[in-house]
Parts: sequence; structure tokens; C-alpha cells
Amino acid sequence: MTQERIFFITVIDTLESIYNGMRRAGEAIVAPLRSGNGPNKFRLSAVDTATTTHDGDDGWAKRPPATVACPRCENDILQHNAYDDIDCPRCVASFDADEFSELELRGLTCPVCRDDMVHGQRHPEAFDIVEWATCNSCRYHWEFKHSYD
Repeated sequence: MTQERIFFITVIDTLESIYNGMRRAGEAIVAPLRSGNGPNKFRLSAVDTATTTHDGDDGWAKRPPATVACPRCENDILQHNAYDDIDCPRCVASFDADEFSELELRGLTCPVCRDDMVHGQRHPEAFDIVEWATCNSCRYHWEFKHSYD
């Protein structure tokens, strides 16, 4: 082998080692930013909610699952979706989704981590339903989207 050929092989091996090292370093830096099944999903709050939470939604259709009290037997009734009928699993009580505001709201469940959410109203004189909810565990936030007219 000639001196020149040995030099080129050495340079190529060195460049290949540098490239592989930089590629591994880049993958290590980017790995936590990729969404996956782990806790670091980096989902951001909806712009309309104007919060500093990590994740969020707005609109009645995206309201978190709600637990209401059955007026007949005082049992908890879980309404998974805001437009689902409300049927008591213990007695024969059944309510349309439109009757949600007439029932006692006992809590909202975070759709991300399943913990209880803090919730409330901003305009009780205008709306008789929950208008916002925040999960203190995973920082998910939901807002009832409405017009201020």
C-alpha cells in the first residue's frame, strides 16, 4: 500500500468516526423532544385558552368527562362526552344531554391523566354550566368557548 492511500484511509476513518459521534450526540439531544408513550409528550395548550398549561382544549364538544349526582338516588353518574345522554347506572333515571345544567356537578375528570380537575364559572350570571377546568397534576386545561356578545 502506498503512503498516499494509507493517508486517505486514515482521513476517511477519522471523518467517519466524527460523523458517527455527532450523529449520536444529535440523536441524544433530540430524543426527549420526540413525542412518544412516555410522560414528555410536549403537547401545548390550545391558543384560545390563553393559559400557561401544557395541554388544553376548548369548546363544549371537548368538555372533559363529568360526574353528576342523580337527583333520584344520589348516585354518581359519569357522562363521558358532553353530548351523551345521562343514564344512572343504579336506578331508572335518564336525562338528555341538554339537562346537564339542571344536575349537580360533582366533578370533572382529566382526559389526559384521569385525575380530578379544579373547575368553575367565570360568568355565573350568563351561564349555568361549568366554563373552565384545570388539572393540577398534568396541567391540562379546558375552556368553554363562547361569544362575549
